[in-house]
Amino acid sequence: MKIGDSIKIKEGIKSPDYEGLLIEGWIGRIIELNEDLLTIGLDSITLSELNEDYIIDSLVNGFDYTLLNIEKNEVETINPRDSEGDVIIKKKEIDSKYSCDEEERRINNILKTDDLSVNQDNLNKFYNYLKRNLKTPCILTGMEDFDWEEPYVFGDWSKNEYERLKKIKPSYTDRFEFLNLIEEYNDWKGIYAKVMRLSDQKSFNIPLWDLKVVDKKNSNFLLISDFSSWMTNY
Repeated sequence: MKIGDSIKIKEGIKSPDYEGLLIEGWIGRIIELNEDLLTIGLDSITLSELNEDYIIDSLVNGFDYTLLNIEKNEVETINPRDSEGDVIIKKKEIDSKYSCDEEERRINNILKTDDLSVNQDNLNKFYNYLKRNLKTPCILTGMEDFDWEEPYVFGDWSKNEYERLKKIKPSYTDRFEFLNLIEEYNDWKGIYAKVMRLSDQKSFNIPLWDLKVVDKKNSNFLLISDFSSWMTNY
């Protein structure tokens, strides 16, 4: 095997980075060879078949979804089925779909203004858009630890007290059913969602900014992700 060779991943091989992900049949080209470890660049056909969750998770975690590290004994050489130019075209197509530019375009389409800052007028526009377009059922969880949890998660506050408070307060590890949006909102925390915790049916009002959709295939995923990104960046 040498750099530039096309290879196919053997039957039964799983991803070294994503637990349980079967990658048998994936095809790419060797771009780096280090003893028994290969780095391959996936070909355009494999890229077109990648699961959306895999692409999004890779981008969120700072991984290159086009590359894969794998052991030499887990692959076999084959004839190429596309060109390197095809790979470049397919990568540009995928990047454009999930890029920050595309996200900004969606936000612009909602706000329809040159001023994208978080203010009352833009919050009104986002609220009305979300109210029209958010669908149920929708299961949410925390984007990261909620404000009240930080001293317990990252500090040395009592773990016993933390477990007790989680019974009466919402935690970022909980799963919630989305009920509706709260009409009152502010420039600091933005729009609030009324949710019901699945484990005990307790209801809470939580900033939508602090939540994310569990199922990335749910139509609400990008809506809430775009809102959170707007609140964070503007």
